[in-house]
Amino acid sequence: MILFPVNVLIVSDGNSSHDYILGEKNITIFYIHSVERSEIYEGLKVNRTGIYAVEMKWKDFGAGLPEDIQYMENGYYVKKINIYLGKSLDFWFIPLNRAQISVDGSIIFAPKTETLMKFEVKRCLLIQALLGRC
Repeated sequence: MILFPVNVLIVSDGNSSHDYILGEKNITIFYIHSVERSEIYEGLKVNRTGIYAVEMKWKDFGAGLPEDIQYMENGYYVKKINIYLGKSLDFWFIPLNRAQISVDGSIIFAPKTETLMKFEVKRCLLIQALLGRC
């Protein structure tokens, strides 16, 4: 049983990582936009097939922000989507972003220095996943 292959989500900042055996995981990436200085929330769903962008919330319009809102909620513009991003995704954050990465509602990273966050879906043996060594 421990040699059974499983699908795993690995979230890493290059120094440490969090591994999750998949079913489905919800990731929220919160940050302050580098130019507009407004709050941004990006929602991802992750399952064995990969990473999907499913939602974006933002407070104003400007450089690199969507203009096609679907509705407003609690002072945020909201756009629901379902875009397949593949099995790996990188985000670069600087301290100015005050980023927070949450998985299923729990904050797992809040980088304080320049950080490349990596999100990856891969297969590994159950024992490796349980030991955090995928």
